[in-house]
Amino acid sequence: MRSFHLQSGEEITAALPEAEVVALLASGEVTPDQPCRLAEEDVWRTVADFFPSGSGLKIRTAKPPASAAEQISAANRIDDPTRRRLLAYGLADAVNIDGFTQSQAVTAIVRKEEETRGIWRAHRRVQVGAFLGLLVLGIVAGATANPLSLRIETSAALLQRQDGDVKATFSVLRSTLSDYNFVRERDRQNSGAKTKPAKK
Repeated sequence: MRSFHLQSGEEITAALPEAEVVALLASGEVTPDQPCRLAEEDVWRTVADFFPSGSGLKIRTAKPPASAAEQISAANRIDDPTRRRLLAYGLADAVNIDGFTQSQAVTAIVRKEEETRGIWRAHRRVQVGAFLGLLVLGIVAGATANPLSLRIETSAALLQRQDGDVKATFSVLRSTLSDYNFVRERDRQNSGAKTKPAKK
């Protein structure tokens, strides 16, 4: 396996194995035009002479520094949680969300949440007020005698009394029939006729 020396400015590295040079080249720490030589030679060439870019080696080059406009855009970019909340609250859509700065987005979200909390509190007050009002109304209605409840009570008492009268009348009728049958049977026995067996 081959070993290489790399030159960076005035410094020359110790002998590096080929695999390590390939890794440095792939990571972008070493550029293709950087001076390089085999450990056993004294002739300096470039890294590209030993590792041509068409050899299947994927070379990652360093990203160029951002321009001033890109730096300003990155500084004003809204973070992901804030972006999601803006979209969820309907304060922005996919087209105009990048027009917000972080501080504008946070201000809009705080205002929307305060408004939502105010609406929620108002609904809660109405619910509690309605519950208490109906509770008081129920207590007042239950404590006073209203004509409808008195009529229902009177009708129920009348039905109960009539039910008792029907039971009493039925009992008297039964007793009368029993007495009639007894008298009839006695008359039959006195006249000498055979007695009928009693019905169950």
